[in-house]
Amino acid sequence: MIDENAFGILLSWFCIEDDEYGRERSDFVQRVQEFRTLVRRAVTEIPLGTGLRVLDLGHAVYVEVGDGDQARSPIAWAKEARALLVEQGFDVFSVVTHGGRWTDDTESASSVEHLGDAALVTASLPSEPLRRALHAEAASHASDEDAEDGWGPGLYLDVEAVEALAIKLRNAPTSLRTGGAEFYRIGA
Repeated sequence: MIDENAFGILLSWFCIEDDEYGRERSDFVQRVQEFRTLVRRAVTEIPLGTGLRVLDLGHAVYVEVGDGDQARSPIAWAKEARALLVEQGFDVFSVVTHGGRWTDDTESASSVEHLGDAALVTASLPSEPLRRALHAEAASHASDEDAEDGWGPGLYLDVEAVEALAIKLRNAPTSLRTGGAEFYRIGA
């Protein structure tokens, strides 16, 4: 295994529970299929780079590309992919992250192992961009005690990604911190 840098992009259906409980079962199932179709369309029709790793989490899809393997800015890709979903009425939390990930070219990063009656699904080797994306996604939701403490849907950018992309921000946005990482909100 080797350690390399990568960009991660998480596209999360922000209020999936509201849609689930507010719709008839068949309408919700159709909506889930629409979300999945749109995300798959973004992955196949909007070129991000080579060697993508894509992880479908049901409520969200995570896309990872090695630093240097991207054909375009991960931020531009996230904006375009997010726009596909927003145009169809989905509230979307999205974040672009950066960090180290472990890869192994000799074997697949994903597998299913049967442990008695359990199916253990391994989807990724250790990935800092994935971990950072999950921290940010969790922080986007309000806690039960305080409905105002969540970041809400929008487009967020990991400070590590800003540095990796050598972006010079005109105005220093307010930073949001969670899980030992720092993020900027760069779009509604």
